[in-house]
Amino acid sequence: MREYFSFFSRYNRWANETLYAAVATLAPDEIARDRQGFFGSIVGTLNHILLADRIWVARMLGDDYGWFKSLDQILHDEFPVLRQARAAMDLRIIHVMGYLPLDGDLDYVSSKGEANSIPRRLVLGHVFNHQTHHRGQVHDMLSQVGITPPALDLIYFLPHDER
Repeated sequence: MREYFSFFSRYNRWANETLYAAVATLAPDEIARDRQGFFGSIVGTLNHILLADRIWVARMLGDDYGWFKSLDQILHDEFPVLRQARAAMDLRIIHVMGYLPLDGDLDYVSSKGEANSIPRRLVLGHVFNHQTHHRGQVHDMLSQVGITPPALDLIYFLPHDER
């Protein structure tokens, strides 16, 4: 299981770098424009992905996440700063996949204040699936701007995987 999740952490990093490179070609007002996405804009959606990753990693490591306020919280409104934070988070995810406990349950309190207990392997699956889901929304938003979104399918990552 560890190698499986390590693979997805590397894919995740590549997909984020690829998507962020496409977003970087847009003007700041296009990145911030409300596009009727679940989190409004491209920057809003990318912030949500980063926020969720920070929360889940903190939960899995037993770290404090008292900074969390809401699922639509904007951590970084400037795209270059958000891009740097995303890159740092992706490296952190790759790193923690090397030692994160994979067995047993993760007990945590949800964003709604509800106590939960979920098998750790399912939490990790959720983290990567959640990113894919919301990257797809940004992919669609790029189409709305009139640029061709990059191919993010896992199969395109395989030649780039540096194990």
